[in-house]
Amino acid sequence: MFNTLKKTSLALLVASTAFISLSCDKDDPEADKLGNWYRAGIPSFGGSARARAVSFVIGNKGYIGTGLTNETVQRVKDFWSYDATTKIWSQVAPFEGSGRNDAVAFVASGKAYVGLGFDGVTTVDGGYKKDFYQYDPATNKWTKKADFAGGTRQYATAFVTDNRAYVGLGWNGSGYYQDFYEYNIQTDKWTERATFTGGKRRGALAFTVGGKAYVGFGQTNSGSAEPKDLYSFDPAGNSGTGAWTRMEANTNDDLTGRTYALPLVINDKAYIVGGTGKSDTWEYTPGTNTWVQVATFEGGQRAFPAGFAIGNTGYVGTGGSITDDFWAFDPTAPVNADDNL
Repeated sequence: MFNTLKKTSLALLVASTAFISLSCDKDDPEADKLGNWYRAGIPSFGGSARARAVSFVIGNKGYIGTGLTNETVQRVKDFWSYDATTKIWSQVAPFEGSGRNDAVAFVASGKAYVGLGFDGVTTVDGGYKKDFYQYDPATNKWTKKADFAGGTRQYATAFVTDNRAYVGLGWNGSGYYQDFYEYNIQTDKWTERATFTGGKRRGALAFTVGGKAYVGFGQTNSGSAEPKDLYSFDPAGNSGTGAWTRMEANTNDDLTGRTYALPLVINDKAYIVGGTGKSDTWEYTPGTNTWVQVATFEGGQRAFPAGFAIGNTGYVGTGGSITDDFWAFDPTAPVNADDNL
């Protein structure tokens, strides 16, 4: 009799535990999302805490530099590289231009190009910049390049496709832009290309997947509207001046417009992280033009994050209200809340 009661109680306990577990999973909005953000084994950013920095990747190393480091608006020009194999941050040569925030960066032929932004020296072009510099990781040196032909601005957007670099959009304190310029790395010259058909905006995002570039989101010149549209760019269109094509609109109401978000490209998919007031992460598959919500960024709402993708892993950090945290993202792993310390 006692054994029977004991077995019955144990069975009820197991069933109750399973029910509670299933109920918790059902109530957890992250339970059905793929992808895992984690900090375990990942060091914090090597430099001082900051926001509105630039970032890029060359080979198996990611780079973060410039930005704002404190609430008194101190603008810096230091740069740091992250080795994904050794998990070590190393300081590299400082940026040759003035310390600044909201610059833009792109990589072509194994070298990085950084420019534009705002340095706070308002007596010169209102503090808005148009200079550009090239960084060569082989020599750890910066070289001054031709000024951006579109004039001074911050919050611009850049991408590279077919080894051709494009920079455009942004804001200069008095107005928004919708232009784009192509940079020829051999001749060090800028040439104006097709105007972005999505209208004037700043803080837009851009990424390249499978050789095709995409630009979208950001804030329009209305000052408040944040569209969630996306456009592809064909550099050969319009007799070589480039052609923009709007992708079919996304009808998922959970995906909202955003400004100052970060795109990561991993295995021919783009992952959009954060943005002003946002912590959600979205996976975009260009081949099917589909969006899927994946694991929420566990660092909280994050505007102006810096980051890059190395191999099958994304890395995101800094940004927000001046931070130095650094997170890794595995898009294929299940969520694990226990590895974010």
